[in-house]
Amino acid sequence: MDKILIEDLQVYAYHGVAQAEKTNGQMFFVSLQLGLDLEQAGIQDDLHLTISYAQVCKDVQNVLQDRTYNLIEAATMSIIEFLFHTYPTISEIFIQLKKPWAPMGQHLKYAAVEMNRKREDRDEW
Repeated sequence: MDKILIEDLQVYAYHGVAQAEKTNGQMFFVSLQLGLDLEQAGIQDDLHLTISYAQVCKDVQNVLQDRTYNLIEAATMSIIEFLFHTYPTISEIFIQLKKPWAPMGQHLKYAAVEMNRKREDRDEW
């Protein structure tokens, strides 16, 4: 399967259980692997036969900034649902949502959620 890869898209948003996270916000990093058939786009050199990476980045940013989530699990599922609904040619999505400044009282590089979903696994995408 062909893939479009987007790594560490930076989005400032207001997600978390702690009130300070909802008030002050923080940077999140989103990485995506979008599975779809890219053969005709490669042969014909036509943007209409693929997905605009720039638009996907804007869409992800909008999903993360349109509302506040307690859990990055919920934010991640919202991104998946939006992308499947908006881009019918995507057959599979792998996503990693990193939260580098999670207030956990420990030194760590980041906390993250990874999800992998296939369109065929659910009828309502």
